[in-house]
Amino acid sequence: MPSFNLSLPVEASTADVWALISDMPRFAGLFPYIAVADLQSPAPGRWSFRRQLSIPNLAPLCWREEDRVTGERELSFRAVEGDLSCFTGRWLVTGNGGGAMLDLALEYEVPESISAQVPEGLARYVMSELFKAVCCRVKEAAEEEAG
Repeated sequence: MPSFNLSLPVEASTADVWALISDMPRFAGLFPYIAVADLQSPAPGRWSFRRQLSIPNLAPLCWREEDRVTGERELSFRAVEGDLSCFTGRWLVTGNGGGAMLDLALEYEVPESISAQVPEGLARYVMSELFKAVCCRVKEAAEEEAG
């Protein structure tokens, strides 16, 4: 099963980075190819929503995701239904000198709709580049706001 891990230093406070990661509509708004709908919060620190990923030249993906706070500035997530049979991981924001460290770790399976379009190795590469782009955009947005 493919996995992805990335840590990025962010020149913003841990509180500011955490606020960005844990605000689902705001987070989704950073990306023109990610949409969040039907957002519900059944309890403090828990969210359920439908997420859609639309990348040019690839089949769109839609899934229901559950996110929950699982530790200090740690947000765990998992797909519970939809196009992703396995998509689970966590965001973690820790201190890094005067700034923050943003960590994303996840495991996933390449969805059939994508593996039918491109070879598995290319699909894994595209997914890895997508996850890197998400992390870099979060870093950029947090630093712009801190700015």
